[in-house]
Formats: sequence, C-alpha cells, structure tokens
Amino acid sequence: MTDSTHHRAMSSINDFTLLELDRPDHGNGDGTLKELSSTSMIPRSTLVIVTETEKLHEDPTHGRSGSSTSLVASLSDFDFAFSKLQVKDWDMQTFYSDYIQQGREYLKETNNNVIMLFESPSSSTADSSFHNKTKYKFHDWPPPVSTRSKGILGPCRYALMNGTSYPAFLRDGQAPDGLFAHWQKTVPGVVVPTLVPKVTDNDVVYAYLPVEQIQHHVNDPNTHYHLAGKDAIHLMTQKTTKLLPDTRTSRPCVVKTTHSMGSKGIFIIRNDDDEAEFEQFLNDSGHPTFVVTDFVDIARNVACHFFLHPDGEHLTWFGSNENKRLPDGSFSSDSYLEWQDQEKLKKMQLPFVEEVAQYCKSLGFWGFCGVDVLFDSRGRGYLVDINPRVTGSCPALMTLQLLRDKYAFTLGLFRRSGDINYYGDAQSLWKQVDEYNFANEGKIRIVIHSMYEAETGDRVRINIGVYGTDMEDCKAVLNQFAEPKREESP
Repeated sequence: MTDSTHHRAMSSINDFTLLELDRPDHGNGDGTLKELSSTSMIPRSTLVIVTETEKLHEDPTHGRSGSSTSLVASLSDFDFAFSKLQVKDWDMQTFYSDYIQQGREYLKETNNNVIMLFESPSSSTADSSFHNKTKYKFHDWPPPVSTRSKGILGPCRYALMNGTSYPAFLRDGQAPDGLFAHWQKTVPGVVVPTLVPKVTDNDVVYAYLPVEQIQHHVNDPNTHYHLAGKDAIHLMTQKTTKLLPDTRTSRPCVVKTTHSMGSKGIFIIRNDDDEAEFEQFLNDSGHPTFVVTDFVDIARNVACHFFLHPDGEHLTWFGSNENKRLPDGSFSSDSYLEWQDQEKLKKMQLPFVEEVAQYCKSLGFWGFCGVDVLFDSRGRGYLVDINPRVTGSCPALMTLQLLRDKYAFTLGLFRRSGDINYYGDAQSLWKQVDEYNFANEGKIRIVIHSMYEAETGDRVRINIGVYGTDMEDCKAVLNQFAEPKREESP
C-alpha cells in the first residue's frame, strides 16, 4: 500500500481555494473570509465559496470573474437570505427539451442549434461516443466490455420523455426497430422525439455530464463537473454523512470516488482485507480522487427528481422513487414507484433539495437534477448523492403519471440496472408484450423504456417498467420478462 495503515481522502477540489465566510446573517458574524486548508476540506457550519485562485486576493470580494473556469464571480453571486422555493408538480405536457427551451428563452439565449445529450462520457475507454481523457474524468472503471448498449439504452430511456423542442443525440441516429411504435401504443400522450447522430461545433449541447470534445454547453462545464462530484455535497449541506480524513479513523467507513459512475468506485472498509481490495482498485484505475465518510445503517433509500428554473426560485417536481430493503438485508436495485407516498416523500426530501437548489443557483447552474437521501432507523436523513442531470428513474415516474391519468394506475416497478435481459429476439419481445398488454388492458401494463438486441439474437437488453395497482402482480410480470444475465454452462 501507499500507506501501511490507511488511505487519506483525495478531493477533486484541491485545485480550488476554499473560503470560509463568517456569515453576517448568522447574527454575530462580520462577513470576513478566511482560507481553509485543503486537508480540512469542508467547513462544519459556514458557507464556503469555491474559486480557482491559488491565493486570496487582497480584496477577496473582487477580481475573480475574469477567469473562464471560475465557479464564482464574486460574493454578490450568493444570496445569503433563506430562499423558499416555489415548487409545482409536473404538468404532464412539458417534456425535457421543452424545459430547456423555456430556460434558454428566459435567459435570452439566441442560438437554437441545441441538442439534448443523454449519453454519458467515459474516461476508462475510447470505445465510446465521448471520451473524457484529461479534464472531466469520470470513474467508470472497470471499462465496459462494449459501449454499444451504453450508447443506446440510456439515451433511448430518456428520449421517451424528450419532447420535440430540441432533438436528442443517439449515436446510430435512429431508435431500435419497433421501439417508437411501442411507446405510441403504451404511453398516453407520448411525443416521439427527433434523433440526430452527431454533434457539430456550432451546436449548443444540454449534456447529461460535461464532455471535453463539445465546444458549447448549456451550463458551464466546469461548474457542472464540480456539482457532479461527491466532494461537492459537503459544500451544500450539513445534512449528510460525516467526512473522515482517512480509512482508518473510523471503521466501517465508506469510500467513494468523487466522480463515480453508477455503483462503480464505492467501497465499504470494514477491515484490512477491504483496504487491500480498495488499494488494488486504486492501482488498476489510475488513482482517482475519492472521499471517505462514516458508515450509516440505512433503513430507507429514496431518490427524487426535479427541474430547477434558471431563476433559481422555481422548481418542477417529477416525483420520488424508493429502493426497498430485501429479506437478506440488501436493497433492491428495482425502483419502486408508489403514488400514494409521493406527497410524504416530497415533504421528507424538500429540506435537502432546497439547500441543493440554493447552491446551484449561486453557481449559475440550472436544469434537471436528482437527489438521493438515505434515512436511518430513527428517521434521520443523509443526502449522499447529487446528480446534476436527468436521472435514471425519472422517465418511469413520468410514465406512471400519464398512465395514472388514463387508467388510475397507482404503482410501478422499474428495472434498468445491471445486465437485464429478455431471452429471445426483438420480434418475440414485441409480440409477447403486445399480447400481454392487450389481454390486460386497463389492469396492468408493460412499457419497454429502452432496448438493445444483442448480435446473437438470443437476448435483448431492456429497461422495463410494469405499471398497475398491485405491486406483487407488477413484480411477477417484471420477473417474467426481465432477467439478469444467465450464467453460461461450463
């Protein structure tokens, strides 16, 4: 090991100066600033401003706006007063690209060559539509065997709710055969999107995550990358897990690479064997930046999805989903969508969302966002993930609302994680789904959100939702059509 006893946290924000403000709105503060050391990294009670300057200016309230990579122009960018968000529910008529168009109109942006990009970049392989090699590194190690499904499943899943104000990028330029026709038959009010196979230098891109090769982003890519980091969470809120300086101070502890993708780059360190496994990961993956936090015994795992208007005050709420605890103590990777719990979940999560929204506003970031909150057995919440983008289960929540409006469906179960397959070819998939939906019209419905047929033709990778009024029925249908990859016989 690089250290015989532990690994010290390595933050991706070490290139920035952290300024701690003695806030006057706290009653006895005088508004002075002091620089924090990179080792302390995060304050415990006061606001932190992040800049790229290595040294404080003599007058720290001026002079930071000239840099193209500065996150904060001046202290005046921050609104220190408590901000009460104006939250409204999704209207079931406005879709992803419509919100971006409305936001750009509000900002008086004139370039209408805008593309919605829902494919994530990769830093572990060049076999990807977009390869972030140097600046905006995302930790997706080990690299996928193939990025074909990655370039289709995610982008098509989000394209279902893209709308038509702006086209969506898809590397093939067209959806898999039968997918759009299936959406039109199964999702009330769906608007089939336009797809484009490339991004030009003249295009402005609303990116899932910042991409090094793209010239013009809707949001500043430096700010976007900062917000996507696990080490940014502690700058937004105290309602989160405690940061630890290393992996030895307290065990068990949790280690997360700052810009992890999916569930990659996350470790629970209970003993020296776990430490050795983490050491091997660091060596194999190029020593990414990471944070260490305390371990919390979790009772509930809840995610919410919203759109933040450019004014930073108006927020559209798409809903919440939950990953349920299984009998063995682990959490299901399926997203449980339960309409009767939506208002309760919103009230539970809004205190966390308000702080995230205020921080995003201070940095000039707007658009779609998802927040993951874990709750312990005492009901205490911990904000553990900020996703400054359209998030995975959001299209399924929107689909449930459209089906609820037509059929009074109240439940949904959405499966997208891992290698989920329908065993058979695409033609058989469409035939069986059509037959099932026809036989169960008004009772339960299968929606294939996205699909990709493997070259062998014996299985189809799918993102699938089952919607109805009985969760056990939804689960049975889901297990019938969507299986994990089968182990090959020796």
